[in-house]
Formats: sequence, structure tokens, C-alpha cells
Amino acid sequence: MKRNGILSRSGRRTRFRDMTVSARVGTGFAIALGLVVLLALVGFGWFHAVSRDIGAFSGRADLSQAAADADVSLRDLEVAVRDHLTYGDDQSLLDASWRHDTLRERLDTLSKGAVEIADRQGVDKAKSALDDYWAAVQKVIALRSDRNGQITGVLEPMVAQTRQKLDHLKSAGGVDSTALASDAAIAVLLMQDHLTRFIDRRDPQDAEAMRAQLAAARDRLAEMNRYLWVPGTKQAIDEVAALLSKAGGVLTAIEAAVAEEDSLRAEAMAANAAGIAANLGEIRRRAEAGTQALRSTLTDGLSGYTKVALWIGGAVLLAGLLALWLVQRSVAAPMKTMATAVTALAAGRTDVTLPTLTGQDDIAAMARAVEVLRTTAEDTERERREAEMEHTRLLREKALAETASRAKSDFLVNMGQELHGPLTEIVNASQSLMTDLHRLGVDELASDVEHIQWTGEQLTTLVDALLDYAKIEAGAMDVCLQDFDINRLLTEARERSMPAADLYGNALELSAPAGLGQMHSDFTKVRQTLLNLLDNACKFTQEGTVTLSAERVERNGARWYRFIVTDTGRGFPSAQTGRLFQPFVQGAGNGTVATRGQGKPRGAGLGLTLVGHYTAMLGGEIEVASEPGQGTRITVALPAIYEAPAEERALQVEAVGNAKPLLRVASLKPAGHLAGSNSMTQIGP
Repeated sequence: MKRNGILSRSGRRTRFRDMTVSARVGTGFAIALGLVVLLALVGFGWFHAVSRDIGAFSGRADLSQAAADADVSLRDLEVAVRDHLTYGDDQSLLDASWRHDTLRERLDTLSKGAVEIADRQGVDKAKSALDDYWAAVQKVIALRSDRNGQITGVLEPMVAQTRQKLDHLKSAGGVDSTALASDAAIAVLLMQDHLTRFIDRRDPQDAEAMRAQLAAARDRLAEMNRYLWVPGTKQAIDEVAALLSKAGGVLTAIEAAVAEEDSLRAEAMAANAAGIAANLGEIRRRAEAGTQALRSTLTDGLSGYTKVALWIGGAVLLAGLLALWLVQRSVAAPMKTMATAVTALAAGRTDVTLPTLTGQDDIAAMARAVEVLRTTAEDTERERREAEMEHTRLLREKALAETASRAKSDFLVNMGQELHGPLTEIVNASQSLMTDLHRLGVDELASDVEHIQWTGEQLTTLVDALLDYAKIEAGAMDVCLQDFDINRLLTEARERSMPAADLYGNALELSAPAGLGQMHSDFTKVRQTLLNLLDNACKFTQEGTVTLSAERVERNGARWYRFIVTDTGRGFPSAQTGRLFQPFVQGAGNGTVATRGQGKPRGAGLGLTLVGHYTAMLGGEIEVASEPGQGTRITVALPAIYEAPAEERALQVEAVGNAKPLLRVASLKPAGHLAGSNSMTQIGP
């Protein structure tokens, strides 16, 4: 009788060792699956219970976090309101309004997440207190606006009119009338000064002094009224007395407004803010207490689930090992022949005779599987060819991307050229306008136009830097040679850098021997190198000294010039020298190197990069010495007569191979006096 499954053809149950391989493996998997299902059912039950507790725990934790966020918003609102009450500008008022709306939104979020009645009541109280607080803020703002209107619209014109009439009374009598009128005018000014102090400091002594000065002015008028009989003076004295009486009324109104404002800030704003904070703190404490209780429940529940899982997992492991032993024992012998054939096929022997593919036993099924494997290998080869085609497509796309990058560079160059013309016209027009304003005597407007001109020049310089960098990146930068005088170049560089030095409060000094001679090189690149170094030194030095010096040296029988820019600024670690000359990188405020967006000074971060490229193109070298807090010294050495460099030199400190490095790092020591000439050019601020 042939048996090929769990049941024989007669319907009787087959022993395990008489089952087919598939039946044996299936039986083992059925046992394992049953045990896994049992474990899963137990796990789902515990998971449901734990999930419920976790949901409650998460809700309480979210409620606590929402209360904390609302408390932070309250602090931000108080700071914003205090800033507005201090400065009184529209921006601070907008910020305070935005903080109020944010706190209101967070209270609404807190109200949605509150489940307990006490929490909801606390949120409602906080909302009510917020409304009262904001109403008090609005009232304080209105009081301040009215007070300022009283001062600027009523009191100040009244004081001006009073002083005008007192000046008229000075000439109405003799020496005594002049002295009394002067004393009254001084008293009025002191009254106004004490009023300002009283508003700023809220000192009662200032209020008393203000009233005392008003009374002193009235006394001086009364004394003048007793003996001054020049026609028309009594009417003038009466008018001044009426003005002083009105001023007293205004002072009383201002004192009342200040008292009401202080009362609102102390009794309404502070009390309601404290009420909001107290309600939020109570909600947070209840939420944290609930979270702590739920944490204990979760810990106990997870501990119980772990114990049950370990017991059931151990039972499943034992049953699985038993099933594995039975399957391994019963399947190993029948698979030996098939394993030999598969091993030979894997070794590359294609002449191996496989078992028949037409039978219904397990060996035939495996043979059919090997045939499928062979088909799969063919599919894999086809997929490999498709992958190569995909790789070719990606290479084409890469070429398109590089073309797009070149188009980007061309766009940058064209856009820079388009911007350069309008900016130049702005600079020229502002310079002409400034000259006309100076000629007309309107110096204040001339200063503003001068600032416009300087800003336009800065923008033009930035556009030129971007254009130069784009040309360098595209390999299109040329060297234009001409003869020029070194001393005139140094003087021009100092004069053009003075606005940047004045902007940061620096003294810009020029120290160089007279008669340095001429260079035959690219004048524009040498000048821009010095301007970039001076601009960089001025930006990172405040209330210090920036020195530009130059000297002529001999190197290998050739004449060279060394240009040295020294500052007393913040400095930077020597390890950051290489990064400092990278494009779009600027120095940070702590002596390190910062990329764009990290509190950087003005500029695009291309100044030192262009210095490095220009120096490399002109065959020169750069030496950098700096220490944090000790200042920086950058030395650029250039040949007096330009010769094309024999090799391209990268902007890096360390040399590559046998190439000579462009950048060198030196120790920062006090620079010695320039030698070689008794005649020195010394130009200070």
C-alpha cells in the first residue's frame, strides 16, 4: 500500500516517519504555528490592557506638556508687554499681540485635552484671567498714549508759549524784572525736567520737585506783578499765570494717569498673570501626579506580561526544538541524493542528471524547483543587462545636470553684469547729489546721501566679487598687466577702506617706506586683494587698530613686495586657516569659522577666497598668523614683475605631493619695524 500523506489510501492514520517530506515539514510548521497563535492571543490581550493604560498615560503627559507650553507662552507674553511698555514701538506691540494669541491657542489646546472637571475649571479660570490681563494691558497702553498726548500736544506747546511771554517780560522793566522773568523761565524748564524724571522713575520726590518749581514760577510772577507797571505787562503776567494754572492741571492729570497705570500694572496685570500661572501650575501638578500613578500601573502590568511571555516562550521553544528534531531526523536521509545533485549544479557542472520532473514525490518537486532556479538565473542575467542600461541613462542625466550647472554659472555672470550697471549709476548719481547738497549747505541730507553712496559701493563690490568668483570657477579669469606705483596704491587702498574702519570704530594706519617703486602686474587684482584684506580686518576688529604696511624684499635674485595687514581684533585658531579661505565661509564671533546664517558679519564670504585665487594667479604666497583674542596678521607676497605660475596651486595649507603650498601658517608675534629706508610713510586716523 502506497502512502504519500497524513492518511493512507485506506483512510487509516499514517505514522510520522511514513509521511512525505512536505507532510512532515507541514506538521512541524503547524505545531509551531499553533504555539505562535497561542502566544499571539495572550500577547494581544495584554497589549490591549497596556495600550489602554499607555493611552491614559500619554494623555496625562500631553496635558502636562501643554500646561508647561502655556506657562512658557505666559512668560513670553509678560516679557513682550514689558518691552512694549519700555520702548513703546509698534513692533513690540505686534509681538505682544502675537504672544497673547499664542497663549490663547495653547489654552484652547489645553482645554481640549482636559478630561477632569478640576482641569477644565482651571483652564476656564486661566482664560478669564488672560482676558482681564489683556484688558488691563490695553488700558495701560491707552493711558500711556493719552499721557504722551497731554505732554506733546498740550504741555510742551504751553511751556513754549510761557517761555516766549517770559522773554517778552524780561525787557519790560529793569534789572529786577529781567532776573524774575529768567528765574520763572528756569523754574518752568526745571518743572518740565522733573516731570520727565517722574514719568521715568516714578519717584515721589520728582513729583514734589515738579510742583515746587511750578510754585516758584508763580511766586516770581506774583513778585513781578507787585511793582512792574509798564503798560501791557500786567496783561502778559496774567496770561503767563493762566498758562501756569493750565500747566498745573495738566500735571495733575499726568500724575493721575501715572498712578492709575501703576495701579493697573500692580493690581490687574500682575495679579491676573499670577492667577494664570497658578492655574497652569495646578493643572500640571495634577497631570504629573496622574502620570506617576499610571507609570506604576504600567510597570506592574509590563512585569506581569514579561513573566507570562517568558513561560509561554519557553514552552514554545521546547516544542519548536522537538519539532525541529523530528523533521531533521526524518528529512535528512531522503534529501541526501538531491543535495549531491544540487551541489554539483552549484559547482558549475551542467551535465548532472536531475531526478525525474514528472513524478509526484518530493524529490521530483525539488527537481522542478532546481529547474525554476535555472530559469531564475536567466532572469537575473536579463535584469543585469537592464541595470546596465539604467546606469547608462543615469550617466546621461548626470551630463545634463552638469550642463545645467554651467548654465547656472552663466546666469550668475549675466545677472551680475546686469546689476553692475544700475549700481554704478546709483553710486555716481548719489555722489553728484552729495556734492550739490554740500554746495547748498544741506549737510545733514548730504550725510544721508553719502551713506547711500557708500552702500551702493559695497553692493557693487559684492557683485564684482560674485562675478570674479564665477569667472574663476568657470576658468575664464584673465590677468591684465600694467605698471603702477606701490605707494599710490597703498594710499588709495587706505582711503577706500576708511568708511569700513569708521563703521566699526577702528583706526586705519598706513606704514610703508617712501619710494617703494613700481610693479608690473595686474593692478586691479592687487588693489582688490588689499581692499579685501582691509575690509576683513575692519569687520572683525571693533574699537581697535588696523595697519597696512608694505616692504620690498629680494628673493632668489628677484624683486618682491610683501603687503601686510595687521589688526587687533578677535583673531581665530590657526587650525581654522584652511577653512577661512573657502568660499562662502566667514569668521564667527567666538574665534571660530562660521558658515552662512550663523551670526556672520555683512558680506558673502568671498573676500579671502578671492584673495587666495588672485595671489595664486599672480604667482604669490600668503602667510597667516592669528591667535584668539590677540589679533590677526595676513602677509601677501607678490613678485614685482609678473610671471605666469608654472603650476596650479590650490587654496590649502598642506602641500599635495611635491607642490609648494599657497598658504602658510606662522606664529603671531609683534611685527618689527620695516627696514631698508629712513623715510617712512606714517598715516594715522
